Amino acid sequence: MFSHRGDEWTAPPSRSIAVIPNLARSACQGESDCVWTSLLAALLLATPAPAASSQAPITVLVAPPDASGAPSHVVEFAQEHVSEQLKSRGMAVIRVEDVTRKLTPSKRRALLRCNRTEPTCIRSLGTTGKSEVVLVAELGQFLSGYRVGARMYSSKDGSLITEHLIPGVREDQLLDALTQSLEVVVPRTRTALRGTPPPMPPMKDVPPPGVTPPPRKETPTAPPATVTPTPTTPPEVVVKQETDAPRAHPLRRWAWLPAAGGVALAGVGTLFYLQAGDKYDELDEGGTGTPIRDAAGVASSGRRAQTLSRVAFGLAGASLVTGAVMYLLPGDAPPKVQPTATVVPGGGMVGLSGTLP
Repeated sequence: MFSHRGDEWTAPPSRSIAVIPNLARSACQGESDCVWTSLLAALLLATPAPAASSQAPITVLVAPPDASGAPSHVVEFAQEHVSEQLKSRGMAVIRVEDVTRKLTPSKRRALLRCNRTEPTCIRSLGTTGKSEVVLVAELGQFLSGYRVGARMYSSKDGSLITEHLIPGVREDQLLDALTQSLEVVVPRTRTALRGTPPPMPPMKDVPPPGVTPPPRKETPTAPPATVTPTPTTPPEVVVKQETDAPRAHPLRRWAWLPAAGGVALAGVGTLFYLQAGDKYDELDEGGTGTPIRDAAGVASSGRRAQTLSRVAFGLAGASLVTGAVMYLLPGDAPPKVQPTATVVPGGGMVGLSGTLP
């Protein structure tokens, strides 16, 4: 029976538990029906409430990254990239700016400036964001490049679940390195929180049904006719030996230049030779007449004139030989010039065609 308390009507607990058995007894029509109805009522009472699904998406709060020395635009792109990658991997992403927007300025400042490697800071972030885990990306800039990675923390106690860091990353490879780190930490986090997923049942390879091709109808074909090749004699190859025309040297026209130079040098050599003879005669006859004041200077001048005469005679001989050789070489080839004349309506045209030397 119901009892009245103020404005509420309540039922005793014992009567509420016995509702289904009473219904079962009132629904009995025979002995077997009563047994089955009572058994069904007992099973309904003993069945527990359905448990939460272990495959529910993991809620993750994307905290501000540890980006010491990284430019601001790089940090913004990295945050957006991490959020999109987590969503594509089946996680429920909570952005830190959406959480801190509802806080007072003092609480927002304290939450964003806390040390994200301490458990108390991680617990505060997880409690404020109402997430299961907290992800902290790392973008540390060093001399060898960036150290890029991701760390997953538990929101309950702030403990580290897993991390994956990649050192020596260039700036143009930051997003690829973050993706590589998330490919490692996300499965580990899911295994730590949800357990190992049940293995898929093995798939049996079903062979494809055999298809029997229809029998081919062979048509009788006549044997190919035998063709006897007729002997052929190869054509005679006549090799015509062409004699090389004498190469023309255009040096004969300039043979007079070294010859003229040789004659001039011979004249100069003769002049120095006569001068050296005069100096010798002066020294030879100097003791009989007037004494020579500078005998050493006269001797030096004579030796110099003698040397110059010998050099001039040598150059003259070489020039004459060069001129003779140039003259004996074959002359220029006749110019290959062919006159052409063309008659066109209303006039004509005359020209020359040939090869330039």
